[in-house]
Amino acid sequence: MEKQDTECPKCKSKEVVKRGFRLTESREKIQRYFCKSCKNRFVLDTAFFRMRNHEQMVTQTMDMYYSGMSFRKIADHLQRFFPSGVNHSTIYRWIMKYVPIMENFTEQQSVKAGWQLQGDEVEYKRRTSGLKGHKGVKEEYFIDIIDMDSRYLVSTDYQGERTNKVLNKVYYNAKRKVGDQVKVISTDGLVAYPRTIKKTFGLRIHHGGKIASTSKVIHQVIKSDSGGFNYKVERFHNTLRERTKVMRGFHGCITSAQTLLKGFEIYYNWIRNHQGIENLTPSELACPQVSIQGKNKWLELINRGYNGN
Repeated sequence: MEKQDTECPKCKSKEVVKRGFRLTESREKIQRYFCKSCKNRFVLDTAFFRMRNHEQMVTQTMDMYYSGMSFRKIADHLQRFFPSGVNHSTIYRWIMKYVPIMENFTEQQSVKAGWQLQGDEVEYKRRTSGLKGHKGVKEEYFIDIIDMDSRYLVSTDYQGERTNKVLNKVYYNAKRKVGDQVKVISTDGLVAYPRTIKKTFGLRIHHGGKIASTSKVIHQVIKSDSGGFNYKVERFHNTLRERTKVMRGFHGCITSAQTLLKGFEIYYNWIRNHQGIENLTPSELACPQVSIQGKNKWLELINRGYNGN
């Protein structure tokens, strides 16, 4: 048997060789290993360990969902081609499981940003009538910061309010990724933004309301009533609204909504080609240090997030 550069999970020995396969109903053959030191037989613990369905099916459903199909339409589609099929609730659970795993990788990447970021927020009215103790709808916000050059979503969050505490979290995360590359941050006229940018990016404001010449960044306030328009971030919002209008109120739970929208951020940054940047993904410009070779980008992001690399 050929010696492998694989570690035994039981004794941590590297005296490991391939030995046969484990046959599964849906995932075909899975490589089995044998440890010469402790005689342990095992298969590698991956992100799809003990999953009943093949990794290609899992990632295919994620791509169909974020491309615009509903959970039930995906389930109907799979039923036509796979005898066992997949329930629509199973597809939802796959997304809830694998989006945080991909986030472990994508959130750790530094961003090659241009000179300007645009920040804004989108208001959502999420249905809560199905939740215990709630009736009607709740007003919530998707807050985002986008790089002007690469169209990369540098930082996003979905919350029930847009207070300084919430905005600080989003802008601190952006600062962590871009460092001191940015010279201008454009936002609308929300009164919380100057204080947030001052706290996170080092904006200095005199008591008279003027920005100090020694400030690290310039805060550009664009007001719609004066004819201004953050057109690139607003263009993204149109794409976001087009997708989320059929998401059935984000399944009634804000945690679910946060995960679904984080998945869309990953899809927008890493999977979907952007026509405004010569059909590249935003991550190809913003994260040139990351090379994704395979055609199945979902699978590679899941594996990198699971393995921590």
